Amino acid sequence: MVTTSPVFVAGCPRSGTSALSWAIAACPGYWTSVETHFFYYLLRENWLETTYTKSNGPGSWIDAHAVSRGDFLRSIGEGIDRMMRQRTEGLQWVDGSPENIMVGGTLLEMFRGAHFFHAVRDPQSVCLSMLTSGFAEPWATDIDEAIRTWNHYVGVGLQLEKVYPDRVTRVRQEDMWTTPGEVARHIGTRLGVADVEPIAAFLAHTRINSSEDKRTYAGSSPFRHTAPVRNERCEFAAIHGEKIRVKTSKFRVLCGYV
Repeated sequence: MVTTSPVFVAGCPRSGTSALSWAIAACPGYWTSVETHFFYYLLRENWLETTYTKSNGPGSWIDAHAVSRGDFLRSIGEGIDRMMRQRTEGLQWVDGSPENIMVGGTLLEMFRGAHFFHAVRDPQSVCLSMLTSGFAEPWATDIDEAIRTWNHYVGVGLQLEKVYPDRVTRVRQEDMWTTPGEVARHIGTRLGVADVEPIAAFLAHTRINSSEDKRTYAGSSPFRHTAPVRNERCEFAAIHGEKIRVKTSKFRVLCGYV
């Protein structure tokens, strides 16, 4: 089988997945575009697993030709990889869909050479960004839903790191801006890229905020046709800071946010 080696950048929304995806794609040989999203919808209900199981009875084609579960998943991955590479002129593709973290285990089985970068960010900053994003998601209007979403995504991501320590790398959003060279070297080591200067330069000099693309805003959003109204960080911390600290304490500490 062909080795397919896409890069997945995933994690809680508002944690720097877009910026990290484009930074990696700044390296020669890599390419990215808008987020795919289709991996999550394809895999979230275990449809591929169910299809394989239900099609693998005695006397079935899968049984007759000794197609293992791994072969089945990797063959589908190879087909998707061909579709992607036809549009990248052969370059290695990077997908920054945040929700891919939720189906990361299956993706790592489908793409045998794939690597995940798990983007994390301080929960207070994430919640502030969510509530001022203008998106249609429930977490964009409710602090408790924002906290729950951060805990859910980060918990799943930390478990994926534990199961696949050589194929899942955590990257803190804050480090991307404060120590871009170090982050770039870490990425290069994981991907086998010698010249990481394009990654470091992108992180140091380029800012991407997906909430600034107002085409993604809900039609009813008050931010859709006006400049975003930002809560002052200190005001937000005074109102919600203690609740966020308490309710995210377990995963916050594990991610190095004290």
